[in-house]
Amino acid sequence: MKTFNIIILSSLIALFFTACKQNDEVTPAGEVGEMVLKFDNVVGDIDLQLNEKGSTAYPYTTNSGQPFNLTEMGYYISKVQLIAEDGTVHEDEMNVSANADEVKGYYQVLESNASSQFVTLKNIPAGKYSKVSFTIGISEEGVQEGAAGGILDPAEGAWFWNWNAGYIGFLMEGASPNSNQKEVQGDGWKIFENSFAIHVGGWKDVTPAAGEPQKFVNNVKTVTLTLDSPITVSEKLKPEAHIVADVLKLLDNTNVDFGTTYSIHAPALGQPFAEQLPGVFIVHHVHQ
Repeated sequence: MKTFNIIILSSLIALFFTACKQNDEVTPAGEVGEMVLKFDNVVGDIDLQLNEKGSTAYPYTTNSGQPFNLTEMGYYISKVQLIAEDGTVHEDEMNVSANADEVKGYYQVLESNASSQFVTLKNIPAGKYSKVSFTIGISEEGVQEGAAGGILDPAEGAWFWNWNAGYIGFLMEGASPNSNQKEVQGDGWKIFENSFAIHVGGWKDVTPAAGEPQKFVNNVKTVTLTLDSPITVSEKLKPEAHIVADVLKLLDNTNVDFGTTYSIHAPALGQPFAEQLPGVFIVHHVHQ
């Protein structure tokens, strides 16, 4: 009997320490981790490949039967948020500065630059997240600060129109035999025949003077996506969400006709395209 009591006591002690160990495995307060957003651009079910400017090869076709190619494509994302299962929101840190090293929270995704398609989010509170949200374009915080460095610096190639129009948030250029664009040459630059350019931007609505058309509109759009399965962020876990942007949706949902729509270079002209941007992006899958 004495031996039996010792066995029972030993079992209870073991259970006690096991329970303590499990409680100790709760996420420590203040623990942070990282997550990667991987952006992949496609045209329908075809991986997007850029052509050289002036190319007459047209690998893609709109639903209305107009062939086209793409020579440049990209977009700015900012205001990235991760939404936890309990509704808690983590906002990616943002900062505008003339010093490029101090610019935070703004990302330019370029089809021509593979490394730009990986956006690493840092200092994320450890936990489970089920949604991701971001804006396409640069809103007032990135425009009104004035001189901006890094990817917001026009001197470094940033897509900046002017103070009233702001930045181009989504850019797509290419060519189509249906385009009525004529060849134009300038000092060191050239617009090719049959080319097209769709530049979607603008950060504020400006009421026009009486009798004048609307020129300036706010085309910054928010995209909110549900992950196909919740992801866990911790010091040891760095998940990746694979986000796909389908430019064919943008063209087909606006019923684009390259014969009349081949030169979009102003906020008001780009508004129909901006309205469709939230539907261009989906989460394809996640890697835990």
